[in-house]
Order: sequence, then C-alpha cells, then structure tokens
Amino acid sequence: MKKINSFLVIGGDSRQLYVADYLENKGYEVYIYGFDDKNRKCIDKLNCLSNITDAVVFPLPVSKDGKNINSIIPIKESFDDILAFYNNNIIIFGGMFGKGIENKMRNKNIVYFDYFNREDVTVKNTVPTVQGILKTIIDNVDYTIHSSRCAVFGYGRVGKITADVLASIGADVTVCARKNSDLANVEIKKLNGCLIKDFYKHSDDYDIIINTVPSLVIDLKIIENLKKDCLIIDVSSAPYGTDFATAYNFGINAIQCPSLPGKVAPKTAGKIIGEAIVNIMKEEDL
Repeated sequence: MKKINSFLVIGGDSRQLYVADYLENKGYEVYIYGFDDKNRKCIDKLNCLSNITDAVVFPLPVSKDGKNINSIIPIKESFDDILAFYNNNIIIFGGMFGKGIENKMRNKNIVYFDYFNREDVTVKNTVPTVQGILKTIIDNVDYTIHSSRCAVFGYGRVGKITADVLASIGADVTVCARKNSDLANVEIKKLNGCLIKDFYKHSDDYDIIINTVPSLVIDLKIIENLKKDCLIIDVSSAPYGTDFATAYNFGINAIQCPSLPGKVAPKTAGKIIGEAIVNIMKEEDL
C-alpha cells in the first residue's frame, strides 16, 4: 500500500479544521475543500488535486443521506462525484460511512478506514459528549443540577460517565438499563437503578432524562406521565431513542443532541480524529 504524504480534508464542521491542523503539525501536506479560510490551503476546485493528494478525510458522519457530503457549508459535488475524481488511486478516511457508501467504495476497490469504529475514538469522545450534556442541561433549566432528579438511559461508556458526573455534582441519579447485570454495577456505585421496562411507573418523579440508547425507549407510556417541565436530552445515534413527536404533543422539551463533541469541543474532537488517522497509518504502514 502506498505511503501517505498529503491529505484533502473535505466538508464537515469546525472539527475538520482542527483535523487539518493536527495532520499539518505532523508534517503532512494538507489541503481543505468546503471552507473559506485564508490561513489555510483552501481550494475551490477538486479536480486540480486529483493527482497530488494521497488521502481524503471525510467528516463525521460522512453523509446524512447517503449521497451528499455532510457539511455546514454545502458542497456541490456528491460523494460519487468525488470518487470519480480519484477512482481507486486514493485512500479514504471518514466516520460513519453508511452501508451504501461503503458498498460503492468496495465496488471501486478503494481502501477506506472508518475512524468512528475505533475504540480509542469512542472512549476519548465520551468526555466532550458529557461536557455537552452538562451544557445542554444548564442552557435549558432554571434550577441547579445539584439535588435534581436525573434518569440516565443506557449504561455504556457515555451513560456510565454521565451518571458519575451528575452524581458527583449532587444530582439524584437513576440509571435505567435492560439488564440486571448492569443494575448490579450501578448498585455497587451506590446509584439508583431501574429496568427500562419499569421506568414508566414512576417517570413523573424526574426533572431530567438523558438517553444514550439508539432504539426507542422513551415512548408514549413514559412521556404521558412526565412532569410538564421535564427536560429530555437524547445523545443516541440514529434511529434515536426518544419519540420526539409525542414529546412535542405533550409539551415536553425533548432535545436531540447528535455530534456533541463537535459542537462543544471541536478542537478536542478534531484532535481525537487526527490522532486516530495517524494511528491507523502507523498500524497499516501507510
């Protein structure tokens, strides 16, 4: 496999600019497409780079519709258009490609790596995610987190740290999970525990609900019993875990918060992605 000396960083949000910074500081030639920044090597035409870049870095997620590049500044070229510039002479990095885009790359024999699937990215991203959760709470309530009653759905990485942080600042935390084994771990930490299937019985006790489960768990049975000023924050990935339409109909403030690291800590999030790309290159001898 060829060695990578130059990158095209394309689309996305401000995280991508920090990815570019990180790679540039590591000694790579870096070009940017989809941003207007006079301090960087920004280009306005992709075809001028088709012979001088070795790798393309797509954003997280790469695309929201399987066709267009996810970007705060719209990019006129589709993913297919970009592949046409490079064919299989390029190495591609991205986060959450989706099956359709992955199939297109495999059909063209393109080497690609999904940095979002890496354990190091997942673990490091939990901290800015929880920071974003705290910020979202603070921005949307008129009381202190201390002494508030909080329910955290899911006990994966984000759920665990969220529950610990909320408890550390004085919230009364209940962790809701599907498995009794998770609740046993919750009990050891001296937090409250509840099976998700039973939460509706006392959902009216809570001020704040944070969901990390990417399947419907906060449904009509729960929502119809919530206090009117209850705040729901859903940080799960698609297809998400909250019935937002029902929450709206009941006048509940339910906020969908994807990609929190990029919103509240883009510099840190970009560095995490950059580190992952460099680690992949080391592991694959690129």
